[in-house]
Order: sequence, then structure tokens, then C-alpha cells
Amino acid sequence: MDSVRRNTRSIAKQDILVAALAGTVALLCWCAANDKWNPAAWAYPTAYLNDPERSDFFSNACQIKASGNWFAIPFFWKTVPDLGAPYSANWNDFPMPDEVVMGIQAILARCFGLFAGLNASFALAHALAATAFYVSARASACNRLWSFVGGLAFGVSPFVFAQSPHHMQVAYAWPVALFPLVWRWAATPNVLEFGTPRFWLAISIAFLTGVHFVYYTNVFCQLVLLGAMVCAFRERSPRALRPALAIVATAAVAFAMMNIDSWTYQAVHGRNPGAFVREYKWLEIYGLKLVDLFIPPVTHRSETFAAFSTAHRQAAPLLDEGGSYLGIVGLAALALLIGTAVRAWLEHRERDVPIEAWQVLWIVLMFTTGGMNALLGSFGITMFRAACRYSVVILAIALLYAAQRLTAWQQQAEEGPDAGGKSLTFKAAAMLLCALIFWDQVPRAPTAAQTAEIARQVDADREFVATMEKTLPANAMVFQLPVMDFPESPIPGVPPYDHFRPYLYSKQLRFSFGSMKGREREKWQQQLQNVLVAGATPDQEAQKIRFNTDNVRRAVDELKKLGFAAIYINRNGFPDRGKGLEEALLELGYDKPPIRNATGDLMCVVLQ
Repeated sequence: MDSVRRNTRSIAKQDILVAALAGTVALLCWCAANDKWNPAAWAYPTAYLNDPERSDFFSNACQIKASGNWFAIPFFWKTVPDLGAPYSANWNDFPMPDEVVMGIQAILARCFGLFAGLNASFALAHALAATAFYVSARASACNRLWSFVGGLAFGVSPFVFAQSPHHMQVAYAWPVALFPLVWRWAATPNVLEFGTPRFWLAISIAFLTGVHFVYYTNVFCQLVLLGAMVCAFRERSPRALRPALAIVATAAVAFAMMNIDSWTYQAVHGRNPGAFVREYKWLEIYGLKLVDLFIPPVTHRSETFAAFSTAHRQAAPLLDEGGSYLGIVGLAALALLIGTAVRAWLEHRERDVPIEAWQVLWIVLMFTTGGMNALLGSFGITMFRAACRYSVVILAIALLYAAQRLTAWQQQAEEGPDAGGKSLTFKAAAMLLCALIFWDQVPRAPTAAQTAEIARQVDADREFVATMEKTLPANAMVFQLPVMDFPESPIPGVPPYDHFRPYLYSKQLRFSFGSMKGREREKWQQQLQNVLVAGATPDQEAQKIRFNTDNVRRAVDELKKLGFAAIYINRNGFPDRGKGLEEALLELGYDKPPIRNATGDLMCVVLQ
């Protein structure tokens, strides 16, 4: 008995070490992809003004900084005193990112600084994905070799890279690696008995899923129920549905915990229908598209692959988020799964069709552009608009199936003659696959010029805000122009969350942007902007807009009555780059030179 216990402990220690190795290698791959090898590099984000998804990055960073006001606790109403001036910004009418993930990022930001913490959180997302897949594979009877390879492929998936640094909750896809375990148990008779260790493990996975990204919770619950329904039909007994319903209920309770703040706020203050509006068209534009599973990212290490991706994205009318590519290894795993399923079907061995094939088929039917998700959207259910994100679920299913098959083949080979030689062959193949994964899935590092440009832009904004804080009194309120609604409300020239830029660096200023649209209280800003621009006319000769001085005076007087000390202008939001408004303020006597940032797109006029 003692020898059995020692052997069990030894196996557990070995698995812990290999799982930690998989996570560490995935983290180092993130460092390689972003050229983050020293503290100075970690102090800057991986994207800024030149990134097409830059606005989501600013929103992400803002949420991390703002979460310090409620300590990332889901039950607290979300108000941000430094935004939405002269009030505190209301963040309760729109589903906010998952509190658990936000809490992790907020802690890292407190420890290392905002951008370094943000970088660390995304590197951690890769490490968690690799580790979780290894655990799932080992629990699925895969050997360490193929569990490690699969963990690496999942941990450095193009999907996770594509979410950094824009979508923090989407990047934490590690629970997805555990889904196939629960799905298989739910679809197998007498496996998920109430009170058994396996049942409680499934309940734990369901809870973890519920406190993470709602997209993942959605597909998790769907396939738990689908597998249990098939099992109940085959067994001619509804017993299989009971544990499945308990699992889904657990995920639902966890999801409710993450949203109780929004629900209670709306119960007290009434529903805000204007805050969360998503058009049906996005379900088609960002639906899951099979072709995108084969399209590598534009940052691929191969110039040929990158050029092919660029050409495709220029020609395709409907795009994904750039992360649907499964990678060569992932595609090979999917081909193995489909080939096995088709062969079994053609040979009339329907029961031998892998359950994983049915799971992939369901995801395709449900989430492809024009699929059942779009059908639900036509009835107003538009929550899951970016169904391309379910590509990572297909990847997890395919990789785990391939790891199981490769383990079985290796075991069979090692039972015959020349077991040692065959074992070396499998290990060599695994090493080659790891090299292929790195080459194919880890993006090429940014150039020195790209890194320097990000640093220049960040330093320009940081210096700009520092000058504002030196010039203005503590806790001064700054009115931001052009007026923009929040959230998801871009205007020509300004992405939806660019007005968050000064807040990221501020220590003692309050800004007018950032309170959720739709409520009566927030309409005053648009009304004041209407006064400001009333009577403004274009001057083609001077290439500027001429503002009515009396209207500008009325608007500024109103701002000063409210307590605002300065006007912040994003020049990209004006056809004349704010030249006409600046001159109108000069005519009114606000002749102190405006504060400008080094990149030339921001300025601040002090109202003294």
C-alpha cells in the first residue's frame, strides 16, 4: 500500500512539473511574440494608436484602472468618480467584463503598474490555457507527451494572441479546455452520479465557466444539455438529464453572481434600453466562418502566409476578429476527427462516430454566419454577435481528440517489438510538432520601429496629462469634446473609447466622458454641444469652421457654472482639426496657450 501511495505521489509530482513546464513555455512564447524581455519593455503596452482595435484596448485598460473603485467585487454597483463629471459615471446598465478576470488584472496592475500588469495578465492567459489543456488531456487518459504537445498548441493558439491586448475576458479561454471532459461525462450513461467526485468536479468546472466569459458559458451549457439529452434518449430514461441540469444550474448561478450588480441597479433605477443596443448585422459580419479556420494571421512568421492573409482580409466582405485560425496542428487534428467520423458513418457504424464530431457539428450549425444563432438574432437575441470566437472551442475539441488517438497509437506501437525505437520516433515527432507550433502559431515580434512608435505615443499622452495636472487644480473637471456617448458609440475620426486616454494617466483629474448612455441625466452633454455648434459654418477659404461666438460663450459659461476648469479637444473629431473652436475660444479671452500633446491630436484649453 505504501509503495502504491509513493507511486501515486510521484506521478502527481511529474504531472505538476510537466503542466508547469507547458504553462511556462506558453508564457515565454508570449514574450517572444511581443518582444517583452526586460522591465522597460513590459512598461509599455503591445498596441496603442496605430492598432485597428485600439479603442477596445483603451476600454480594457480603463476598466482595469476603474475597478479599483469597487475592488472587482461583483455585488457592488459600478460607479467611477473620475469619469462622467460632474457626476460619477454609471457603469451598471451594460454587461461589464467578468469580475474574476478583471480582478486578476486589477491586482497585477496594482503590483506592477497599469501597462505592465495588463501585459502580465495576457501572458498569464496563455499559461493558464496551456496548463488547463494539459490537465484535461491527462484526465482523458492521454499520456504526458501528447498532453504537453496539445497544451502548447492550445496555449499559444492564434485565438488567444488575437485577443491581446483588446479583449481581456475573451483571452481567458482556459476553461474551454476543460469543457470536453464534462461533455463526455454528461453523454455517457451512469458516469455523472450525484455525489461522486466526478460530479463535483463537473460542478466546479461549471462554476468556473459561469464566472468567465458569457460566450463560453453559453456553449458549455448547450453541449452539456445536448449530450445528456442524447444519453437519456438512448437509455430510454430521463435520469441522465438530472446531473446535467444541476451542472447548467450551477453555471447559471455563477453567471448571475457576475451580473447581480447590473440587475439590482436596474431594479432600483429602472431599465435603460438605450445602453445595450446591438444590431443584427454584426451576427453575420462576425459569425463563425469555416474558411477563417484556415486563414493565418497577418502577423504570421511566414511572409507567404502573411501576404495570403492580407489579401484574403482585403477581399472578404465578412471578417472575424483575426483569431479563428486553428494552426496547422489544429487543422490536422480536426481533419483526423472528421476523417474518423466520415469513415465510421460510411461503414454504417454510426455509434462509432466520435462524440467530438457531433459537438463540432453542433457548433458549426449553431454559430456559423446564417446559422441558428443568426435565426435567434432575427428575433432580437443579439447578445452573441461575435460567434467567430467559438473557433477556440473547435480547437480544444480537435486537439484533445488527436491527443487521445496519438496516445493510443503510441501505446499500441510500444507493445510490439522494438518498443524503445518506436518510443523515440514518437518523441521525435512530438518535438517536431512543438517546433511547428512555435513557427506557425506564435506571431513574429514587432520591429524596433513599431515598439519605438508605441513608446513615443504613450509618452506623449503621459506627458500631456502630467502638464494638465500641473496646470489645473486638484480634482479639476475637464469637459471632453467632441461629446461622445458611451459605450460602443464611435464618431467620424474618433473610435468609441479614445476619450479614455487621459484618464489612464491621470491621478487627480475628472473627465466628462464615460457614463453610460440612455438615461436622462446623461443627455446634458449632447444638449450643450448643440448650443456650442449652433450657427457654426464652414469657411472653405480658411479651411476651418467658424463658430458663433455668442453660442460658444453660452456653452462655456454653462460649463464654468457646473465647475469645469478646462476643455479637452480631440482634434480628430473635427473636420478642421479643432482650429475654428480654438479661435473662437481665443476671441472670448481664453488666450493662454493650449496644452498640446506631442503627437498633435489632443489639446486642452484652460477656462481661466
